[in-house]
Amino acid sequence: MEKYKENDTYMLRQLSHLLHVGIFAVTDNEIISYEENAEYNPLYKNETLRRRLIERVQEQSLPVILAEEQEIYFICIKKETLYYMMGPVCTQNMNRVARHRFYYAYGIKEDWEKGLHYHTTMEMLQMTGLFARLLTGQEYTDQELVDANRLVQVTKEEELHEQVKFKIREEEEDIYRHTYQEERALLNMVREGNVEEAVRLSKEMDIEIGRLGKDELTHWKNLLVVASALCARAAIEGGLSPHVAYRVSGFYINKGSGSKDITQILAYRNRAVEELASRVRKQRERRHSSSYIEQCKDYVQKHFKEKIYLDKAAEALGVSSSYLSRLFRKETGMRFQDYINDVKIERAKNLLLYSEESLAAIAEYINFPSQSYFGKIFRERTGMTPRQFRENYKPIEFTEKKDVRE
Repeated sequence: MEKYKENDTYMLRQLSHLLHVGIFAVTDNEIISYEENAEYNPLYKNETLRRRLIERVQEQSLPVILAEEQEIYFICIKKETLYYMMGPVCTQNMNRVARHRFYYAYGIKEDWEKGLHYHTTMEMLQMTGLFARLLTGQEYTDQELVDANRLVQVTKEEELHEQVKFKIREEEEDIYRHTYQEERALLNMVREGNVEEAVRLSKEMDIEIGRLGKDELTHWKNLLVVASALCARAAIEGGLSPHVAYRVSGFYINKGSGSKDITQILAYRNRAVEELASRVRKQRERRHSSSYIEQCKDYVQKHFKEKIYLDKAAEALGVSSSYLSRLFRKETGMRFQDYINDVKIERAKNLLLYSEESLAAIAEYINFPSQSYFGKIFRERTGMTPRQFRENYKPIEFTEKKDVRE
């Protein structure tokens, strides 16, 4: 096994560090870890899990992706006599209760529980492909990995058959759909900031929309997604910041996804259309504000978790830092750094109200140099300390229960 250590150790350690996942090489009587402090990792501590992966990898030639509960994945690739394993790869944001349940299921002691790095499902597939390419030299597409591991219930071939059946059913039922011109009229109203007409047209189209789901609830949820996404793009074309437009549409889509009340879902759709069009209207009313300032604010909104420098912001906008500084002060009445701090404090308020993160963690998240500096700026802008703000305003339904045991 020494030759594998020599050949693979550096690359696998670097990969483990960069991807924030554990990587291990396993034989019948030995396990080598390429990450530090592997005591938290089920792959290292749970022999049953390793055996399941080894059994699976012996059944197929492609890399194994084992999907567990809570959207967590473990990956296994065989290279000669060794079984290389990667994980856990977490594709959802886990709260403390879910995290405890996860570790408890694999027999990990509470002292070793730690937060798991979030990856998207696409990133998980790309990580698997990279892992395989590094170890075996073989390349696999995302679709090949999905199909081999049965990660979706409906295959591409089955989907094609369903499309044909759907087309036939539509033709038989003669489903009436709104015209493209009617859809464009709605989007134009959003783009122009005409709130009343945008809402009116969206309601008129409800009775003409084709079926977007197998049942009534699914249909209206999907309509909310489509309407919010299209109107967000129209709002961007109307001058609204992409950051704001996507945040508004994302908020209402997420609210609707958790609702089982069709009336409420329709209300979310109407509010999404109304708010997007309204924000475009307000944006147009503020035309005296230069596009540079709006772009600058958008830059801060996107990079608030980083150390933001005036020079870098100006470079991103294609202007000099001195010009941007003067223009920002003239049109907003405040210094560039003060605006940055305001944005950071607003994010901090949300975390104080709707999370259980410590003050130190929040200060680090919004990139303040220290907790004390965070407290100083927070007090200057709110008149109270972060702790006082949390104690005074935290909604009771977001107060975390101390006992997470079941």
